[in-house]
Amino acid sequence: MKLCITKMEAKRHRVSALIDANIPTMEICRLENCSRVLVAKVRKLKESNSSLARKPGSGGHNSIRTEEFLLALHQTIEADPSTSKSQLAAALGVSRTTVKEATRELGLHSYRRRRRQFLSNRTKDIRVEKGRKLLAWVTANGSTVQIFSDKKLWTVEQARNAQNDRFLATCSKDVPPILSQKHPASAMMMGVITSDGKKMPPLWFPQGLKINKEVYINAMETVVKPWINATYPNGGYVWQQDSAPAHMSKKCQKWCKANLAAFWPWTMWPPSSPDLSPMDYAVWGELNRKVCSITQPSVEALKAAVEREWAAMSPEFIISSCRAFIPRINKMLHVAGGHFET
Repeated sequence: MKLCITKMEAKRHRVSALIDANIPTMEICRLENCSRVLVAKVRKLKESNSSLARKPGSGGHNSIRTEEFLLALHQTIEADPSTSKSQLAAALGVSRTTVKEATRELGLHSYRRRRRQFLSNRTKDIRVEKGRKLLAWVTANGSTVQIFSDKKLWTVEQARNAQNDRFLATCSKDVPPILSQKHPASAMMMGVITSDGKKMPPLWFPQGLKINKEVYINAMETVVKPWINATYPNGGYVWQQDSAPAHMSKKCQKWCKANLAAFWPWTMWPPSSPDLSPMDYAVWGELNRKVCSITQPSVEALKAAVEREWAAMSPEFIISSCRAFIPRINKMLHVAGGHFET
């Protein structure tokens, strides 16, 4: 530690000599490989006739970060990795800056924890089993257009990211609050996209209606099937739906078999798999970011905003989103049905 202080003091004296020689600041920085902050600090010390030596106790945080301290810190973090840096500093009797620098030396970084759906071992096994079936089907029917569908409950409330939601202001009273309701007005929508870049106009269900098998089949008969027939009169498509109870019912499965050119039965679609549906991993997030950046004044305004952004969604975006479907199945199989990084 003493050697480190001596080197710093020697650099300050060299900087001081260069200042006396009227060498420009940037040239001093280049010659001494130092920052402009150091040059400015030396100038200020010289102007006040202060010593160029460090003040007693200055830089003590460097001496604290010994091997023993780093080991103790690492063991404390291993015992509970969710402990904040402020809590670690209080527990070890050091400053937060010391903990910050020490964790950096340990190669540790602070990451925001993400919410993920719980997957039991049984669920993982089923995801693998059905994922393999999907992969085999797509491999054998490579030219078939894949039609993906999903439902989403939209609310009039503004979406927010608690981790990064910031507002620049001179004081806290100038920061507008994000208003929320206990039961915000909402609307249920069904979205349909295809792997060749097409999309069905949004289908809105009556507010408060429970989507059971009868309601779902009625929507398929009156809205979805006519659109599919008009878009793909010669067939050549396969219909995807998730494992919602209404979809898994015998009545629904029978209807799909009788009325659609091809569909993936519930025995083929992996459970708990929003990470495999383009509607979930791409489309809904993109629309939510654009539509829910503000609080919508009414359900009608909400629907209008969703429909506007839905219409503006490009075929290229839809195609690229659907193109990630098979790679995602492969990634899921690679981690034995668990969560995977994208």
